[in-house]
Amino acid sequence: MHFCVLHGRELVYILNDWRDREEDAAHPLKSRRPIASGAVSGSEASAVAVGCLIAAVGLTAAFQFTGPFVAVICSYVIINVAYSFGLRHVVLVDVIVISSGFVLRILAGTTAIQIEASQFLVLCGGLLALLLAFGKRRGDLSSDSTANRPSLEGYSIEFLDIALATLASAVVGFYCLFTVSDYAIGRYGTDLLYLTTFFVVVGVLRYLQVAVSKGSSADPTEIALGDRFIQVTATLWAATFILIGYVL
Repeated sequence: MHFCVLHGRELVYILNDWRDREEDAAHPLKSRRPIASGAVSGSEASAVAVGCLIAAVGLTAAFQFTGPFVAVICSYVIINVAYSFGLRHVVLVDVIVISSGFVLRILAGTTAIQIEASQFLVLCGGLLALLLAFGKRRGDLSSDSTANRPSLEGYSIEFLDIALATLASAVVGFYCLFTVSDYAIGRYGTDLLYLTTFFVVVGVLRYLQVAVSKGSSADPTEIALGDRFIQVTATLWAATFILIGYVL
């Protein structure tokens, strides 16, 4: 399942990088990407993309995945192709498409093993993805080198700060509801999961602090891999959740 999702993701990434090659070439960091830098030609990129498509189809057939899984993967590819060919320039729709990709990956996992994704998983996952997507947009807008990118038209620092604050509140709020819900209490056999909320609040606040203060360096991946505070907070959250939900 993982390899099917991986090949589908790489397919749309290649397409998006090809469509963005001129904009990326003017970016101080993205200009190092293989297509933008010219290290990989259009024909080579096309060959890799076709290979990813064939591999994804072949693996899906070989493992005999169910119809819902195939529908999720096809939806992921379709919306990302639409993103590359126009939706990336539509304000708000662009971040919605980006965040929906993360939700579809969650659904790909649950449908592949034939379990139902909980409402809280979809809500919290989708809202967190939106938060990260808006944080990335803020970082892009804060960078002078990306000021003329068409995908940033219609956004402003003030609007993005409001969006980040709203989504941060929503993520924390829905997570709180999850920890005290009948679903969580019944599934994990405890009413103490609410104690893990404190780590979620601190982690979200730290992300907002970094996204606002560092501006152009607010890439979610860079923050997750480079910010020790967030790494420690995430580790403590996971340890506490496992201790309360599975050990005690």
